[in-house]
Amino acid sequence: AEFDQWREDVRGSRLVAPETTTSMPLQKAAPFLHSVCPMEKHLHLSGNGDFVVGPDGAEGLLSPRDSLLQCTYPLKSDELLRHATADFSSFAPVRLGKFYSVVDALTADVAYRHCGEIDGNIPTLVTAGHYQSRKLDKTYSHRDLLIQSYVTQVGTSSMEVRTDAIQFNEEDNTEVLVNVCHTVMVALDKESGKSLGKVGKAIPGLKVETDDDAQRQALAEQHANIRRQRAAKTVQLHAPASTPPNMEELECLHQLHQTRVKHLMVDGNSSDIPPSVKDFTFQSSAIIFPESRNVHGKLFGGFVMEESQSLAQYCATFFAKGKPIIPLGIDEAVFLSPIRIGDMVTFEAKVVHSSANTCRVTVNVDVKDPADRHKVPKRSNRITFVFGGSNFPGILPETYSEMLEYIDAKKLYEVEGPTDAEVEYIIKECRSLKK
Repeated sequence: AEFDQWREDVRGSRLVAPETTTSMPLQKAAPFLHSVCPMEKHLHLSGNGDFVVGPDGAEGLLSPRDSLLQCTYPLKSDELLRHATADFSSFAPVRLGKFYSVVDALTADVAYRHCGEIDGNIPTLVTAGHYQSRKLDKTYSHRDLLIQSYVTQVGTSSMEVRTDAIQFNEEDNTEVLVNVCHTVMVALDKESGKSLGKVGKAIPGLKVETDDDAQRQALAEQHANIRRQRAAKTVQLHAPASTPPNMEELECLHQLHQTRVKHLMVDGNSSDIPPSVKDFTFQSSAIIFPESRNVHGKLFGGFVMEESQSLAQYCATFFAKGKPIIPLGIDEAVFLSPIRIGDMVTFEAKVVHSSANTCRVTVNVDVKDPADRHKVPKRSNRITFVFGGSNFPGILPETYSEMLEYIDAKKLYEVEGPTDAEVEYIIKECRSLKK
């Protein structure tokens, strides 16, 4: 019920852009997006017209509209762009990995526009993670797609930037919010590398001018509380404050394995036993070349998001035995450490939880040392994707780390869904559209 209310609040609090926005050159106004998007010449950028905004007046406050950036994908008229972003799902025919790639770049551009110079220096802004991201409605491949990024809340050293994907429904003259993502950016002092708060500086404040500004600020506070609760209750071994499973969680795991043993003991038939996590674990590896770097000289986070989403979808498709699946968003994409140009990177995707109509796939991104292949790799990212489908089997975690991932994913399924009934409704809608 709380998550249903959150979705309604998100839909109801979307920023309405100013009636007049200025067309802006991508290279000057959105250098992050310009430097990493291979289709940037096909896109149209607009905003308030100032290439570097910075604090406004003595108060040092900016409204969300001041640093707003809007990027239009003219899918209706641009066949090449339509093919470059296409996916196979009739509910999500525009590839979700492409959306997250744009999100990663455009949120950085918006964050820099908001901050400007602070005490004579432009801070270094880094992505801490992408959170609270869901597919909220069907996307149409022959309708233009508007990607809109804007600041929702500001703290001393961090800010939340929201990104909406919007399409215009010509039948009833309405705008439809199809995707949403919330990104946390952290501001570092350029000289010391410390967060601004630790050196006595602060990000310019946010001016709340409208009721929806206040509503988005309240949602951002809710998101921060959710992240704190997740961090306090997570059982992940890589987490700074990892907690062991409680008795209820251990009992759930015990029942999974007890059922497996019963099947084997009664009839010796393993066909009814849920597959194990290792059965649906897939890897890909890459050397990071210079063309994938961002303006900081590190690996562009959107590359990680797009590669991870592609591998997660590959994993989920095998889990669904080739039947159609529906990409529904991410629970979280946590950025733990930057990846350098020349690094050897491995992506590992695995199904960590499933219900009848949903599965969650976690992708861990590790940097390996070629001089010592036995050395424990450095974890760079952890991303959990959500997919819908029909008649998914259960999944059996066997190792301790798999059990912990199962527990965390099960919590998210129970609290944030989507429910099996919701996914079944989407599947029926997709089937009716094909007829």
